[in-house]
Amino acid sequence: MPLAFAALLLGGIATLANGNIHWEADLKRARTWKPRSSYRGQGTLASANLLLNRHLAAKTGIQLRDCEDFAVHELRDVLRTLLPLASDDLKRAYSQHDGRHAVYASIVDMEAHWADSAPAFDERVRDAHCHEAVMWFVHHLTTPVQQQLMSQLILPKLPARDHTQSKGRRAPDDAAGRFYDDKVTCQKCHVGGIENLGLPEEKPLTDKAKMRRCYTNYKELFNISCGPCDGIAGPYTGDSDDYFTPTECIVVGKPEDIPESERVKVALPHQFSVDVVGGSDRFGRTTNPINDNLPGPIAKIYGQIHGRWFMDAKPGADLWLLRHDTVYGSVTENGIPIPFIAPSVTEIHSQTAAQRAANLTGPMVSLIHGMPSFLPGGCTCIPDPVGVPDISASWAKGMSDMEYMGRIKIPKLEYLDTPIELDHWANWFFHIFMDTNKSVPHYGKAPSRLASAYAGTAVYANWIFEDPKLRDPDVWRRGIPTSPMRVGPAAGQFCMNAKKVDFCGNISQATFPPKGQPASAAWKIHLAKLADKLAHVGMPFFPGQHALTDVASQLTSMQLPQQLQEILV
Repeated sequence: MPLAFAALLLGGIATLANGNIHWEADLKRARTWKPRSSYRGQGTLASANLLLNRHLAAKTGIQLRDCEDFAVHELRDVLRTLLPLASDDLKRAYSQHDGRHAVYASIVDMEAHWADSAPAFDERVRDAHCHEAVMWFVHHLTTPVQQQLMSQLILPKLPARDHTQSKGRRAPDDAAGRFYDDKVTCQKCHVGGIENLGLPEEKPLTDKAKMRRCYTNYKELFNISCGPCDGIAGPYTGDSDDYFTPTECIVVGKPEDIPESERVKVALPHQFSVDVVGGSDRFGRTTNPINDNLPGPIAKIYGQIHGRWFMDAKPGADLWLLRHDTVYGSVTENGIPIPFIAPSVTEIHSQTAAQRAANLTGPMVSLIHGMPSFLPGGCTCIPDPVGVPDISASWAKGMSDMEYMGRIKIPKLEYLDTPIELDHWANWFFHIFMDTNKSVPHYGKAPSRLASAYAGTAVYANWIFEDPKLRDPDVWRRGIPTSPMRVGPAAGQFCMNAKKVDFCGNISQATFPPKGQPASAAWKIHLAKLADKLAHVGMPFFPGQHALTDVASQLTSMQLPQQLQEILV
């Protein structure tokens, strides 16, 4: 858009953009760190872009064009128009750690940055401009300015492609790539995943706190570099570090001490069965317990777990399957034991190739063992929070983004009391530990330990690298009721369809798991329409929150001692 046109536009609406009127709804949105679930994708920037484009298109009167149909000079005209219209009140609401914060003081400042760092011939610069234009329109303009501008400006959609790379993989001279990375900071909060994006982080103030939580983004946030023994966590029963028992850890070597060729890379097999020897889990998983998504005390309830994990997710297969069997040996709330609760739960995840191609996660069947089948709640099906994790990273980046933290020795590995040497890898809050002992059967194939500060820890043993159903033919349907419910809203069904979605409509031992479905074009279109209705979060390595929430909700209805009743109010 020519500058002359921008000047005319400014003359008509500058008083709205720069006035002293506080638009309450806009300021409330600006002060909200975490996007609502309906504005979060399913683990990838591409899925977030697709979802956000649909929200943009739903605005009455807006004019949109595909990002890929714009030339760079056209997008720069759009940015020249948007920059002066930004609300000072909104810009002040964003801290420097917020991906929505303003970066340019003037058009001259912006154009100088382009000349220095944004080669116009590179499509990544074009896509970066699209990201920035949408972010400014949504987060820097007040609603009245947006409404007046929509009739006079064609806005780009968010791009279809994701050009992000793992930390440290950008070439030093890749100016366009670094420019792109700087412009997707807002959209990253819409990617989806575990309930944490947007939560303000807290600096660990003690060595004990740092052992429980040291995230790979702490360098940027607090100038803290995590060492080999930082962030390894250990058994915990409450949010306070008073209820955390650090695992003894000895540094064998820092990253600079261990040649890359000698490091045991992160790996997980495509087909396996394995024992979860022991672990700790928090019902409301997060990176920071300041804010919780689950209600009241439920989020802060912890369980000490053991169980078994099964997976069949061969690359290119038409159907992927994952099962967690988990027994809770004890349950606590901020370190205080809660008696009479020791649930045993199962979650079975399935996802077809067609569903993966359409960013649709597929069904998750949750089982609470011990409940009579004629009552509701023992079997529930919902859209899976994340889908079956992509082990090969052929469709998503997954574990390929892990950062090497160094080599450690644990004199007594939790739950097994055996010494072990491990290579420590991390991505943000999530830590994976690979055994360096070449004589163990799972060397270089699977982890011995996984950890996070408030989203679960686990120790694994007895890996079996084969299709689980070879030894356990009923593994993918075992536990689903064989007789229907006789009371409640789902009477006559074997499993409740909690979200009323088609693929959960007829779950039984005869119908589950579903048949595989290849990623044909027709199925992509069909499932993309269904995916548009769903936006979820979760974590694939530990039991999902749905069954746990069902169990936790039973706590408030129990006849407990007065002290515990007060806790649960």
